[in-house]
Amino acid sequence: MKEFTRQFRWHSPWTQNVISGIGVGCSAGLYVALNLLGAGGGRPDSAQVVQVVNATLCSVWFLSSSFGGSILNKLGPGLTMCIGVQTYAVYVGSLWYYDETGKRDYPYASGPLIGIGAGCVFITAGYVATAYPEESEKGAYATMLMNLQALGSVIGGIIPVIVNRDSNTTSGVPRSVYISFIAIMVVGGLLCLLLQRPHKLKRDDGSVVAVNPPRGAWEELRSNLAVFKDPTLLMMLPAFFPSECFLVYSGAVNAHLNNLRARSLLSFIAVVLQIPAGWALQWILDHKEWGRRKRGLIGLTAVSSPMIVAWVWEMIRVSGYDRNRPPLDPTDWTEPRFGWIFVLFMLTWVSCQLWHNIVYYWIGALTNNPRKLTHYVGVFRGVLGAGEALCFGLDSIKVPFIAEAGGVLLFYIIGISIFYYLGLYHMQDTNYDKKEEGAIVPNHVLEEKGIAPNSRGVDATV
Repeated sequence: MKEFTRQFRWHSPWTQNVISGIGVGCSAGLYVALNLLGAGGGRPDSAQVVQVVNATLCSVWFLSSSFGGSILNKLGPGLTMCIGVQTYAVYVGSLWYYDETGKRDYPYASGPLIGIGAGCVFITAGYVATAYPEESEKGAYATMLMNLQALGSVIGGIIPVIVNRDSNTTSGVPRSVYISFIAIMVVGGLLCLLLQRPHKLKRDDGSVVAVNPPRGAWEELRSNLAVFKDPTLLMMLPAFFPSECFLVYSGAVNAHLNNLRARSLLSFIAVVLQIPAGWALQWILDHKEWGRRKRGLIGLTAVSSPMIVAWVWEMIRVSGYDRNRPPLDPTDWTEPRFGWIFVLFMLTWVSCQLWHNIVYYWIGALTNNPRKLTHYVGVFRGVLGAGEALCFGLDSIKVPFIAEAGGVLLFYIIGISIFYYLGLYHMQDTNYDKKEEGAIVPNHVLEEKGIAPNSRGVDATV
Protein backbone atom coordinates (compact mmCIF):
# COMPACT_ATOMS: atom_id res chain seq x y z
CA MET A 1 0.00 0.00 0.00
CA LYS A 2 2.88 2.34 0.77
CA GLU A 3 4.37 1.73 -2.69
CA PHE A 4 0.99 2.43 -4.32
CA THR A 5 0.70 5.71 -2.40
CA ARG A 6 4.22 6.76 -3.36
CA GLN A 7 3.56 6.06 -7.03
CA PHE A 8 0.50 8.29 -6.99
CA ARG A 9 2.15 11.32 -5.43
CA TRP A 10 0.84 14.40 -7.23
CA HIS A 11 4.25 15.29 -8.70
CA SER A 12 5.32 11.73 -9.49
CA PRO A 13 5.94 10.73 -13.12
CA TRP A 14 3.46 7.85 -12.75
CA THR A 15 0.62 10.16 -11.75
CA GLN A 16 1.42 12.46 -14.65
CA ASN A 17 1.27 9.48 -17.02
CA VAL A 18 -2.19 8.61 -15.66
CA ILE A 19 -3.44 12.17 -16.26
CA SER A 20 -1.95 12.10 -19.75
CA GLY A 21 -3.64 8.77 -20.46
CA ILE A 22 -6.99 10.13 -19.29
CA GLY A 23 -6.55 12.99 -21.75
CA VAL A 24 -5.95 10.54 -24.58
CA GLY A 25 -8.92 8.43 -23.50
CA CYS A 26 -11.23 11.46 -23.48
CA SER A 27 -10.11 12.47 -26.98
CA ALA A 28 -8.67 9.75 -29.18
CA GLY A 29 -10.43 7.00 -27.22
CA LEU A 30 -13.84 8.49 -27.93
CA TYR A 31 -12.81 9.29 -31.50
CA VAL A 32 -12.00 5.62 -32.05
CA ALA A 33 -15.36 4.54 -30.62
CA LEU A 34 -17.20 6.94 -32.92
CA ASN A 35 -15.27 5.84 -36.01
CA LEU A 36 -15.91 2.18 -35.27
CA LEU A 37 -19.62 2.83 -35.59
CA GLY A 38 -18.82 3.28 -39.28
CA ALA A 39 -16.75 6.10 -40.76
CA GLY A 40 -17.31 8.50 -37.88
CA GLY A 41 -21.03 9.14 -38.19
CA GLY A 42 -22.21 5.59 -38.70
CA ARG A 43 -24.35 6.57 -41.72
CA PRO A 44 -23.42 4.93 -45.03
CA ASP A 45 -24.61 7.96 -47.02
CA SER A 46 -22.21 10.24 -45.08
CA ALA A 47 -19.21 7.91 -45.23
CA GLN A 48 -17.48 9.67 -48.12
CA VAL A 49 -17.76 13.12 -46.52
CA VAL A 50 -16.38 11.89 -43.21
CA GLN A 51 -13.56 10.02 -44.95
CA VAL A 52 -12.52 13.21 -46.73
CA VAL A 53 -12.59 15.08 -43.41
CA ASN A 54 -10.46 12.38 -41.77
CA ALA A 55 -8.02 12.37 -44.68
CA THR A 56 -7.57 16.13 -44.18
CA LEU A 57 -7.25 15.60 -40.44
CA CYS A 58 -4.47 13.06 -40.78
CA SER A 59 -2.62 15.06 -43.44
CA VAL A 60 -2.40 18.04 -41.09
CA TRP A 61 -1.65 15.64 -38.22
CA PHE A 62 1.48 14.52 -40.08
CA LEU A 63 2.87 18.06 -40.04
CA SER A 64 1.69 18.97 -36.55
CA SER A 65 3.20 15.81 -35.07
CA SER A 66 6.45 15.86 -37.02
CA PHE A 67 7.24 19.38 -35.82
CA GLY A 68 5.07 19.56 -32.72
CA GLY A 69 7.89 18.64 -30.36
CA SER A 70 8.97 22.26 -30.52
CA ILE A 71 5.44 23.35 -29.51
CA LEU A 72 5.47 20.99 -26.53
CA ASN A 73 8.86 22.20 -25.36
CA LYS A 74 7.63 25.81 -25.51
CA LEU A 75 4.07 25.54 -24.09
CA GLY A 76 4.57 22.64 -21.70
CA PRO A 77 2.51 19.43 -21.50
CA GLY A 78 -0.56 20.81 -19.69
CA LEU A 79 -1.50 23.57 -22.11
CA THR A 80 -0.45 21.58 -25.18
CA MET A 81 -2.68 18.60 -24.37
CA CYS A 82 -5.60 20.72 -23.16
CA ILE A 83 -5.72 22.58 -26.47
CA GLY A 84 -5.45 19.31 -28.37
CA VAL A 85 -8.28 17.55 -26.52
CA GLN A 86 -10.68 20.47 -27.04
CA THR A 87 -10.27 20.23 -30.82
CA TYR A 88 -11.75 16.73 -30.66
CA ALA A 89 -14.93 18.22 -29.18
CA VAL A 90 -15.10 20.59 -32.15
CA TYR A 91 -14.71 17.62 -34.51
CA VAL A 92 -17.52 15.62 -32.87
CA GLY A 93 -19.70 18.72 -32.98
CA SER A 94 -19.08 18.97 -36.72
CA LEU A 95 -20.23 15.38 -37.26
CA TRP A 96 -23.34 16.08 -35.23
CA TYR A 97 -23.99 19.22 -37.29
CA TYR A 98 -23.58 17.27 -40.52
CA ASP A 99 -25.92 14.50 -39.36
CA GLU A 100 -28.55 17.12 -38.46
CA THR A 101 -28.25 19.42 -41.49
CA GLY A 102 -26.38 17.61 -44.25
CA LYS A 103 -24.16 20.70 -44.73
CA ARG A 104 -20.46 19.99 -45.25
CA ASP A 105 -18.74 23.31 -44.43
CA TYR A 106 -18.35 22.75 -40.67
CA PRO A 107 -16.98 19.17 -40.98
CA TYR A 108 -14.51 20.23 -43.66
CA ALA A 109 -13.30 23.12 -41.49
CA SER A 110 -12.92 20.84 -38.46
CA GLY A 111 -10.52 18.50 -40.28
CA PRO A 112 -7.41 20.73 -40.19
CA LEU A 113 -8.26 21.89 -36.67
CA ILE A 114 -8.37 18.41 -35.15
CA GLY A 115 -5.29 17.53 -37.20
CA ILE A 116 -3.37 20.12 -35.21
CA GLY A 117 -5.02 19.02 -31.98
CA ALA A 118 -4.27 15.34 -32.50
CA GLY A 119 -0.60 16.16 -32.90
CA CYS A 120 -0.66 18.09 -29.61
CA VAL A 121 -2.39 15.24 -27.76
CA PHE A 122 -0.19 12.40 -28.91
CA ILE A 123 3.13 14.20 -28.78
CA THR A 124 2.41 15.07 -25.15
CA ALA A 125 1.19 11.57 -24.26
CA GLY A 126 4.02 9.83 -26.08
CA TYR A 127 6.60 12.10 -24.50
CA VAL A 128 5.31 11.38 -21.00
CA ALA A 129 5.16 7.61 -21.68
CA THR A 130 8.72 7.39 -23.05
CA ALA A 131 10.70 10.14 -21.29
CA TYR A 132 9.31 9.95 -17.74
CA PRO A 133 9.80 6.24 -16.84
CA GLU A 134 13.02 4.52 -15.89
CA GLU A 135 14.25 1.82 -18.26
CA SER A 136 12.61 -0.94 -16.21
CA GLU A 137 9.22 0.80 -16.46
CA LYS A 138 8.98 1.52 -20.19
CA GLY A 139 6.44 -1.23 -20.81
CA ALA A 140 4.29 -0.22 -17.84
CA TYR A 141 4.03 3.41 -18.94
CA ALA A 142 3.19 2.51 -22.54
CA THR A 143 0.58 0.01 -21.33
CA MET A 144 -0.99 2.57 -19.00
CA LEU A 145 -1.24 5.07 -21.86
CA MET A 146 -2.82 2.64 -24.32
CA ASN A 147 -5.15 1.10 -21.72
CA LEU A 148 -6.48 4.50 -20.66
CA GLN A 149 -7.09 5.27 -24.32
CA ALA A 150 -8.92 1.94 -24.51
CA LEU A 151 -10.90 2.85 -21.39
CA GLY A 152 -12.08 5.98 -23.16
CA SER A 153 -13.17 3.82 -26.07
CA VAL A 154 -14.92 1.44 -23.64
CA ILE A 155 -16.90 4.34 -22.21
CA GLY A 156 -17.55 5.65 -25.70
CA GLY A 157 -18.51 2.19 -26.89
CA ILE A 158 -20.94 1.27 -24.13
CA ILE A 159 -23.03 4.39 -24.77
CA PRO A 160 -23.99 3.35 -28.34
CA VAL A 161 -24.49 -0.28 -27.24
CA ILE A 162 -27.05 0.82 -24.64
CA VAL A 163 -28.73 3.32 -26.94
CA ASN A 164 -28.88 0.93 -29.92
CA ARG A 165 -29.51 -2.38 -28.14
CA ASP A 166 -33.03 -2.69 -29.59
CA SER A 167 -32.24 -1.14 -32.97
CA ASN A 168 -31.44 -3.07 -36.15
CA THR A 169 -31.05 -0.02 -38.39
CA THR A 170 -27.93 0.51 -40.48
CA SER A 171 -27.25 4.20 -40.04
CA GLY A 172 -27.41 7.21 -37.81
CA VAL A 173 -25.83 8.11 -34.47
CA PRO A 174 -28.31 9.36 -31.83
CA ARG A 175 -28.03 12.93 -30.62
CA SER A 176 -27.44 11.69 -27.05
CA VAL A 177 -24.20 9.98 -28.15
CA TYR A 178 -22.81 13.19 -29.62
CA ILE A 179 -23.75 15.21 -26.52
CA SER A 180 -22.15 12.67 -24.18
CA PHE A 181 -18.91 12.58 -26.18
CA ILE A 182 -18.57 16.36 -26.34
CA ALA A 183 -19.16 16.75 -22.58
CA ILE A 184 -16.52 14.11 -21.73
CA MET A 185 -14.00 15.69 -24.10
CA VAL A 186 -14.40 19.19 -22.64
CA VAL A 187 -13.98 17.97 -19.06
CA GLY A 188 -11.05 15.72 -19.98
CA GLY A 189 -9.27 18.58 -21.72
CA LEU A 190 -9.55 20.81 -18.67
CA LEU A 191 -8.16 18.00 -16.48
CA CYS A 192 -5.02 17.96 -18.65
CA LEU A 193 -4.11 21.42 -17.35
CA LEU A 194 -2.87 19.54 -14.26
CA LEU A 195 0.08 18.17 -16.26
CA GLN A 196 3.37 19.64 -15.02
CA ARG A 197 6.61 20.42 -16.77
CA PRO A 198 9.17 17.63 -16.16
CA HIS A 199 11.56 19.71 -14.06
CA LYS A 200 8.80 20.02 -11.42
CA LEU A 201 8.48 16.24 -11.02
CA LYS A 202 10.44 13.91 -8.77
CA ARG A 203 10.88 10.17 -8.77
CA ASP A 204 10.62 8.12 -5.60
CA ASP A 205 14.41 8.24 -5.19
CA GLY A 206 14.38 12.05 -5.25
CA SER A 207 15.77 12.54 -8.75
CA VAL A 208 14.03 14.91 -11.13
CA VAL A 209 12.67 13.70 -14.44
CA ALA A 210 14.47 16.30 -16.56
CA VAL A 211 16.31 19.57 -16.28
CA ASN A 212 16.31 21.28 -19.66
CA PRO A 213 16.82 25.04 -19.89
CA PRO A 214 14.41 26.90 -22.19
CA ARG A 215 15.52 27.36 -25.80
CA GLY A 216 14.53 29.77 -28.52
CA ALA A 217 12.05 28.89 -31.27
CA TRP A 218 14.74 28.59 -33.95
CA GLU A 219 16.91 26.35 -31.78
CA GLU A 220 13.89 24.13 -31.07
CA LEU A 221 13.12 23.86 -34.78
CA ARG A 222 16.72 22.97 -35.61
CA SER A 223 16.64 20.28 -32.92
CA ASN A 224 13.42 18.93 -34.41
CA LEU A 225 14.88 18.82 -37.92
CA ALA A 226 18.03 17.10 -36.65
CA VAL A 227 16.13 13.91 -35.72
CA PHE A 228 15.43 13.28 -39.41
CA LYS A 229 19.15 12.63 -39.80
CA ASP A 230 19.08 9.75 -37.32
CA PRO A 231 19.55 6.57 -39.40
CA THR A 232 17.90 4.29 -36.84
CA LEU A 233 14.83 6.49 -36.61
CA LEU A 234 14.60 6.71 -40.40
CA MET A 235 14.81 2.94 -40.58
CA MET A 236 11.74 2.65 -38.35
CA LEU A 237 9.49 4.88 -40.50
CA PRO A 238 7.89 1.95 -42.41
CA ALA A 239 7.01 0.40 -39.03
CA PHE A 240 5.29 3.62 -37.97
CA PHE A 241 3.30 4.05 -41.18
CA PRO A 242 0.56 1.35 -40.80
CA SER A 243 0.03 1.79 -37.05
CA GLU A 244 -3.54 3.14 -37.30
CA CYS A 245 -4.54 2.07 -40.80
CA PHE A 246 -6.55 -0.71 -39.18
CA LEU A 247 -8.88 1.89 -37.63
CA VAL A 248 -9.89 3.12 -41.06
CA TYR A 249 -10.15 -0.34 -42.55
CA SER A 250 -12.05 -1.87 -39.63
CA GLY A 251 -14.51 1.01 -39.50
CA ALA A 252 -15.17 0.79 -43.24
CA VAL A 253 -15.67 -2.98 -43.30
CA ASN A 254 -17.76 -2.79 -40.14
CA ALA A 255 -20.10 -0.24 -41.74
CA HIS A 256 -20.24 -2.21 -45.01
CA LEU A 257 -21.14 -5.56 -43.46
CA ASN A 258 -22.98 -5.02 -40.15
CA ASN A 259 -26.00 -3.15 -38.82
CA LEU A 260 -25.65 -0.41 -36.21
CA ARG A 261 -26.07 -2.47 -33.04
CA ALA A 262 -23.65 -5.14 -34.31
CA ARG A 263 -21.08 -2.42 -35.05
CA SER A 264 -21.63 -0.96 -31.59
CA LEU A 265 -21.06 -4.33 -29.92
CA LEU A 266 -17.92 -5.09 -31.92
CA SER A 267 -16.33 -1.73 -31.13
CA PHE A 268 -17.15 -2.06 -27.42
CA ILE A 269 -15.86 -5.61 -26.91
CA ALA A 270 -12.69 -4.91 -28.92
CA VAL A 271 -11.50 -2.11 -26.64
CA VAL A 272 -12.47 -4.11 -23.55
CA LEU A 273 -10.24 -7.01 -24.66
CA GLN A 274 -7.42 -4.62 -25.46
CA ILE A 275 -6.95 -3.81 -21.77
CA PRO A 276 -6.07 -7.31 -20.42
CA ALA A 277 -4.05 -7.97 -23.58
CA GLY A 278 -2.04 -4.83 -22.83
CA TRP A 279 -1.34 -6.04 -19.30
CA ALA A 280 -0.15 -9.38 -20.65
CA LEU A 281 2.23 -7.60 -23.03
CA GLN A 282 3.48 -5.39 -20.20
CA TRP A 283 4.37 -8.50 -18.21
CA ILE A 284 6.66 -9.50 -21.08
CA LEU A 285 8.16 -6.07 -21.77
CA ASP A 286 8.99 -5.36 -18.11
CA HIS A 287 9.98 -8.91 -17.07
CA LYS A 288 12.73 -8.30 -14.53
CA GLU A 289 14.62 -11.55 -15.14
CA TRP A 290 15.13 -10.91 -18.87
CA GLY A 291 17.34 -8.38 -20.59
CA ARG A 292 15.74 -5.61 -22.62
CA ARG A 293 16.58 -7.25 -25.97
CA LYS A 294 14.97 -10.54 -24.94
CA ARG A 295 11.87 -8.80 -23.58
CA GLY A 296 11.48 -6.76 -26.73
CA LEU A 297 11.88 -9.66 -29.13
CA ILE A 298 9.49 -11.93 -27.24
CA GLY A 299 6.94 -9.12 -27.03
CA LEU A 300 7.34 -8.41 -30.74
CA THR A 301 6.73 -12.07 -31.58
CA ALA A 302 3.67 -12.24 -29.31
CA VAL A 303 2.11 -9.26 -31.12
CA SER A 304 3.20 -9.85 -34.72
CA SER A 305 2.20 -13.52 -35.00
CA PRO A 306 -1.58 -13.05 -34.47
CA MET A 307 -1.39 -9.79 -36.44
CA ILE A 308 -0.16 -11.51 -39.59
CA VAL A 309 -2.74 -14.28 -39.20
CA ALA A 310 -5.49 -11.65 -38.84
CA TRP A 311 -4.57 -9.71 -41.97
CA VAL A 312 -4.16 -12.80 -44.13
CA TRP A 313 -7.60 -13.90 -42.91
CA GLU A 314 -8.95 -10.42 -43.73
CA MET A 315 -7.69 -10.64 -47.29
CA ILE A 316 -9.36 -14.03 -47.75
CA ARG A 317 -12.63 -12.83 -46.22
CA VAL A 318 -13.06 -9.63 -48.27
CA SER A 319 -11.83 -11.01 -51.60
CA GLY A 320 -15.40 -11.15 -52.91
CA TYR A 321 -16.73 -7.90 -51.39
CA ASP A 322 -17.93 -5.09 -53.67
CA ARG A 323 -17.73 -1.72 -51.90
CA ASN A 324 -20.21 -0.18 -54.30
CA ARG A 325 -22.83 -2.81 -53.50
CA PRO A 326 -23.25 -3.22 -49.72
CA PRO A 327 -25.30 -6.24 -48.60
CA LEU A 328 -29.05 -5.78 -48.52
CA ASP A 329 -29.22 -7.72 -45.23
CA PRO A 330 -26.52 -6.31 -42.90
CA THR A 331 -25.33 -8.78 -40.28
CA ASP A 332 -26.97 -8.63 -36.87
CA TRP A 333 -25.45 -9.97 -33.64
CA THR A 334 -28.15 -12.64 -33.44
CA GLU A 335 -27.03 -14.40 -36.65
CA PRO A 336 -24.67 -17.43 -36.66
CA ARG A 337 -22.34 -15.80 -39.21
CA PHE A 338 -21.66 -13.03 -36.70
CA GLY A 339 -19.48 -15.44 -34.68
CA TRP A 340 -16.59 -15.54 -37.16
CA ILE A 341 -16.94 -11.82 -37.84
CA PHE A 342 -16.57 -11.28 -34.11
CA VAL A 343 -13.46 -13.47 -33.78
CA LEU A 344 -11.64 -11.83 -36.70
CA PHE A 345 -12.51 -8.31 -35.60
CA MET A 346 -11.11 -8.98 -32.12
CA LEU A 347 -7.94 -10.58 -33.46
CA THR A 348 -7.27 -7.71 -35.85
CA TRP A 349 -8.11 -4.95 -33.40
CA VAL A 350 -6.22 -6.19 -30.35
CA SER A 351 -3.01 -7.17 -32.17
CA CYS A 352 -2.88 -3.88 -34.07
CA GLN A 353 -3.50 -1.80 -30.95
CA LEU A 354 -0.68 -3.63 -29.17
CA TRP A 355 1.59 -2.64 -32.04
CA HIS A 356 1.58 0.89 -30.54
CA ASN A 357 3.00 -0.54 -27.29
CA ILE A 358 5.80 -2.20 -29.26
CA VAL A 359 6.62 1.02 -31.12
CA TYR A 360 6.77 3.05 -27.91
CA TYR A 361 9.01 0.38 -26.38
CA TRP A 362 11.41 0.49 -29.33
CA ILE A 363 11.52 4.30 -29.33
CA GLY A 364 12.20 4.35 -25.60
CA ALA A 365 15.08 1.93 -26.11
CA LEU A 366 16.93 4.38 -28.38
CA THR A 367 17.70 7.16 -25.91
CA ASN A 368 17.12 8.47 -22.40
CA ASN A 369 17.20 12.10 -23.55
CA PRO A 370 13.72 13.60 -22.88
CA ARG A 371 14.06 16.40 -25.43
CA LYS A 372 15.11 13.99 -28.16
CA LEU A 373 12.28 11.61 -27.25
CA THR A 374 9.83 14.47 -27.72
CA HIS A 375 10.85 14.76 -31.36
CA TYR A 376 11.05 10.97 -31.89
CA VAL A 377 7.49 10.52 -30.66
CA GLY A 378 6.40 13.42 -32.85
CA VAL A 379 7.85 11.73 -35.92
CA PHE A 380 6.10 8.46 -35.00
CA ARG A 381 2.72 10.14 -34.67
CA GLY A 382 3.32 12.17 -37.82
CA VAL A 383 4.15 9.17 -39.98
CA LEU A 384 1.27 7.25 -38.37
CA GLY A 385 -1.01 10.11 -39.35
CA ALA A 386 0.29 10.03 -42.92
CA GLY A 387 -0.58 6.33 -43.15
CA GLU A 388 -4.04 6.95 -41.75
CA ALA A 389 -4.55 9.87 -44.15
CA LEU A 390 -3.68 7.65 -47.08
CA CYS A 391 -6.17 5.01 -45.95
CA PHE A 392 -8.92 7.58 -45.50
CA GLY A 393 -8.15 8.91 -48.96
CA LEU A 394 -8.30 5.43 -50.48
CA ASP A 395 -11.53 4.76 -48.62
CA SER A 396 -13.06 7.95 -50.01
CA ILE A 397 -12.58 6.63 -53.56
CA LYS A 398 -13.69 3.14 -52.50
CA VAL A 399 -10.67 1.05 -53.43
CA PRO A 400 -11.33 -2.71 -53.09
CA PHE A 401 -11.09 -3.97 -49.53
CA ILE A 402 -8.64 -6.70 -50.55
CA ALA A 403 -6.20 -4.13 -51.96
CA GLU A 404 -6.40 -2.04 -48.79
CA ALA A 405 -5.88 -5.07 -46.54
CA GLY A 406 -2.97 -6.30 -48.65
CA GLY A 407 -1.22 -2.92 -48.48
CA VAL A 408 -1.57 -2.72 -44.71
CA LEU A 409 -0.25 -6.28 -44.31
CA LEU A 410 2.78 -5.45 -46.49
CA PHE A 411 3.75 -2.48 -44.33
CA TYR A 412 3.29 -4.48 -41.14
CA ILE A 413 5.58 -7.23 -42.45
CA ILE A 414 8.23 -4.67 -43.37
CA GLY A 415 7.91 -3.03 -39.96
CA ILE A 416 8.12 -6.35 -38.12
CA SER A 417 11.28 -7.25 -40.05
CA ILE A 418 12.88 -3.89 -39.22
CA PHE A 419 12.10 -4.26 -35.52
CA TYR A 420 13.59 -7.74 -35.43
CA TYR A 421 16.76 -6.37 -37.03
CA LEU A 422 17.01 -3.44 -34.63
CA GLY A 423 16.23 -5.65 -31.67
CA LEU A 424 18.91 -8.17 -32.55
CA TYR A 425 21.69 -5.77 -33.57
CA HIS A 426 21.00 -2.28 -32.16
CA MET A 427 18.99 -2.59 -28.95
CA GLN A 428 21.09 -2.34 -25.78
CA ASP A 429 20.10 -3.60 -22.35
CA THR A 430 20.71 -0.11 -20.92
CA ASN A 431 21.36 3.41 -22.16
CA TYR A 432 22.59 4.63 -18.79
CA ASP A 433 26.18 4.03 -19.88
CA LYS A 434 25.82 6.20 -22.99
CA LYS A 435 27.25 9.71 -22.69
CA GLU A 436 24.28 11.61 -24.06
CA GLU A 437 23.91 15.29 -23.32
CA GLY A 438 20.66 15.76 -21.42
CA ALA A 439 20.14 12.03 -20.82
CA ILE A 440 18.48 11.01 -17.57
CA VAL A 441 20.25 8.86 -14.98
CA PRO A 442 18.24 8.26 -11.75
CA ASN A 443 19.96 8.62 -8.38
CA HIS A 444 19.87 4.92 -7.55
CA VAL A 445 21.75 4.12 -10.79
CA LEU A 446 24.41 6.73 -10.00
CA GLU A 447 24.82 5.23 -6.54
CA GLU A 448 25.24 1.76 -8.02
CA LYS A 449 28.06 3.17 -10.16
CA GLY A 450 29.66 4.78 -7.10
CA ILE A 451 28.82 8.33 -8.26
CA ALA A 452 27.29 10.85 -5.88
CA PRO A 453 24.11 12.41 -7.31
CA ASN A 454 24.34 16.14 -7.88
CA SER A 455 21.85 18.70 -6.65
CA ARG A 456 19.60 18.21 -9.67
CA GLY A 457 19.35 14.50 -9.06
CA VAL A 458 20.64 13.89 -12.59
CA ASP A 459 24.13 13.39 -14.01
CA ALA A 460 24.07 13.66 -17.79
CA THR A 461 27.75 12.82 -18.31
CA VAL A 462 27.78 9.25 -16.98
